[in-house]
Amino acid sequence: MATSVKLGTILRQYALKQESAFVNVKEFGEFLKKYAAKHLEEQAELIQYIEIPEATLVKELEDLASKHEVYLTIQGGKNIAVVITYYSVVYANRYKDIGTNITVPFPSASDLPKQLPVEAMEKHEASELIPQLQQHQDLKSPVLYCLLMPKDIPAILFPACVPVLFLTRAAMAKIRHMLKKDEYHDYFQKKLKNANPSKEIGATTFYNRFIQHPDNADQTFDLNGDAFYFWNQLCYFIRQDFEKIKDRTAEDTNVLQAISISEIWMLSLKEKANAQQKKADALRELEAALARPPYFYSMDSILKIKDSKGALLYGQYDEDDLKNFLQKLTTETENNELPKILVFKVDSGLRYFIYKKRVLQLVVRLANEAHDTIEKELIDKWFNALSNYQKLPEMKDHKAFENVLRDEIRELSPVLWALLNANFLPMLNYENDHSEDGSTFHVFSGGKLLPYSELLMISSSSILSSAKIMLPFWHTIPLLSWIMSMFHNKPQKKTGTSKTSKEFSADDIPDDSPKQSPGRYVNKKEAVIEAARNVTAELVPYGSSIDRELDSYLKLWNKMITKEAHASLTEDVNSLIRDYTRKVMRTISASTFTADRVRSLAEALVKTPNMQKIKENEALTMYVELYILRLLSNS
Repeated sequence: MATSVKLGTILRQYALKQESAFVNVKEFGEFLKKYAAKHLEEQAELIQYIEIPEATLVKELEDLASKHEVYLTIQGGKNIAVVITYYSVVYANRYKDIGTNITVPFPSASDLPKQLPVEAMEKHEASELIPQLQQHQDLKSPVLYCLLMPKDIPAILFPACVPVLFLTRAAMAKIRHMLKKDEYHDYFQKKLKNANPSKEIGATTFYNRFIQHPDNADQTFDLNGDAFYFWNQLCYFIRQDFEKIKDRTAEDTNVLQAISISEIWMLSLKEKANAQQKKADALRELEAALARPPYFYSMDSILKIKDSKGALLYGQYDEDDLKNFLQKLTTETENNELPKILVFKVDSGLRYFIYKKRVLQLVVRLANEAHDTIEKELIDKWFNALSNYQKLPEMKDHKAFENVLRDEIRELSPVLWALLNANFLPMLNYENDHSEDGSTFHVFSGGKLLPYSELLMISSSSILSSAKIMLPFWHTIPLLSWIMSMFHNKPQKKTGTSKTSKEFSADDIPDDSPKQSPGRYVNKKEAVIEAARNVTAELVPYGSSIDRELDSYLKLWNKMITKEAHASLTEDVNSLIRDYTRKVMRTISASTFTADRVRSLAEALVKTPNMQKIKENEALTMYVELYILRLLSNS
């Protein structure tokens, strides 16, 4: 039979009624039967106690004993239940007395009857339980805790129904009461001042403020300032003096108990403050990281962001902290403007977070990337059509050309497509138009999104011209072209050739690993290449490619105006990266080749004298990372 939730309450009421914690189980069984019959209509579950045998009742009481609500013993051949929760009520009243008269001592384990051993209660180290109760406390619990004090100080009885804040403030009040006495006031003040010769005024101010302040003195401490330091010193001096007393009075013991409780409480507050500060610092670092390239982050990539020491930020704050942080930045607004961080979703359903101030910057970057990709795609497509003597509608029809660009953006640049169709973009454009520091780049004109041809800076005429230039000469002779089209057989599709680096290849990776059997890789070369490809997949944003990312970052750090200077600088940097990569490959292994490792390699190279001449450090670092991966992955 399961123990009823009500049995412990009924037992405690019975003990309080007879004004004794020692209850005869047989007599209580008779009372329980009468109680159940009387209240059966109100509480149907009491039917189980209408005819309950004593042996069954003892078993239920044993369940309560396992919860430290009851202690079972035998006296004079009779089963006796010592109701521990009875003392919870008794000592809860004692704490009320302490609230009105601070000289009333804390209830001690020695106050309990000899028949009730301390082992019967729920014992906890005070240094562990007080911080736990600080986080969460069930004030309806009937449990009576036995708080074990450090350094052989007598344990304290503490009912769970008494707020732990009351206990700690009572402890401080007892210390303050002791310090107000003539024989202690000047003595401890002098010790505190002597210990701080350069801070006598601060020490005196703290000392007087603590003694004269009301019972919530703990709230006045600056946990990061001198007050907390002075407090620790004062506790040390008091403890040191009172521990030397051989024949302690009840008041002496009370002071030592109060010191222990106060120290534990203040230390827990300090640790909590430190944890909150660490969490706040981590969230600030996260906020700064979200403003860095690639500017748009999925939840999965946010969870992988690391601090300056290489440790994951997630873990320094928990899931709820992150959720509240993102909710705040994505919902709170000022002056009816958009929130600081915006959210958009790509066609696959994946959500991304982006800083409001970075949206147009990202649109420009993605549009530049898409320009090259889409232009090449259309030139090849139109060249094939013209080679087959075909005319496509988009070659002459502007509307059809815009539709083609729309489809190309949606397929080749899903993030750009999602941003251009995000519901916040019109409002963002309006804010920028009416802001002094707004972007000079506009994606709207007359309240409508600019044509895709203007956003990408692509025209049908330029693509058609580029495609025609690639055609054989006879396509330019109208009559000959017409005759050829009459007899033309559709040519086979050209097969592309893979482009390999002459300067660096996978062969530069030392192949010195022994064969594995069985295993996925037979040598170090294959393992490193696979690791590089995995890291590439991790670093390259959704919908993009490593070549597009390289081209994007190249435009950010290489500011050379002339074509020759631009190409020369690019080749110099690429050459440095190739030589550097060839050297580090002698010591690196596939097991250590991670995104963090690639990042550290890139940062080390960027810090070299030749590289430091380039000002766009962040874009250059990203470029170096991707170029190393491009070399190693052989993709």
